[in-house]
Amino acid sequence: MGPQSPLQTVLCDLDDCLYRVPEMPELVRENIQRYMREQLGVPQDEVTSLCLSAYTNFGTTMAGLVAAGYKIDVDDWHKHVHHMLPYERYLKRDERLIRLLQQIQLPVYVFTNGDRKHAEICLRLMGIAEYFKGVICYESIMDAAESKGFVHRGTPVVCKPSFKAIELALEQAGGASANTTIFLDDSTRNIVAGHQKGLTTVLVGRTGMDTGADAEILSLLDLPSSAPSIWTMLSSPKNAQPPSDKMNKTFQDITANAHVPALR
Repeated sequence: MGPQSPLQTVLCDLDDCLYRVPEMPELVRENIQRYMREQLGVPQDEVTSLCLSAYTNFGTTMAGLVAAGYKIDVDDWHKHVHHMLPYERYLKRDERLIRLLQQIQLPVYVFTNGDRKHAEICLRLMGIAEYFKGVICYESIMDAAESKGFVHRGTPVVCKPSFKAIELALEQAGGASANTTIFLDDSTRNIVAGHQKGLTTVLVGRTGMDTGADAEILSLLDLPSSAPSIWTMLSSPKNAQPPSDKMNKTFQDITANAHVPALR
């Protein structure tokens, strides 16, 4: 069922959502596969298939590799996969995005599977850090997951699209309720999971994907024109009404054709 109350909290993904630069996910993929070869000793002819299966089955490539028994120094992984990216070349101050965020009257949180340093660099370079109340990231989700006993041999890393990660994100977003939270993400399976948990969901970057999302937009900048009822709830929450309900889709049905982004 769709939301029954006006929105009160915004969770927004980072990569390929707050910014869309085709070169960045390609560079991330190259960094991951190089790390697998050089640091983990994965044979060249196995890298691509292992990378894909790890990402598909566990939410991120690192999560899948850890589950497969590879010993990974998380800080070293993030250093090689994200922190070596040529951020300044591709990410610039985004005045249009700034104006959009300035109009949102609700607390907005970044919700990313990436690490905090990566998120903070991206937000700073785009000039939008001040418009987010917090960053919910790999470190914060894993710290909370470990404290609650969610991390174990079967689930060594907790991340989107797992329901546990979404539950922890809501807790970290000021104890937000699912039915008053909107979740924007470019990943179809993350959107499916959010929809299943009762969040209002917006798929960013593609349309016609049959995800059960409350809206699908090509860019965050399209939100006011392509999803006006949702935009009203974000920019004028006191006068807003919940968007109409959407029919539920099963997680298995929709994720069968899920989009695979940067294999983080």
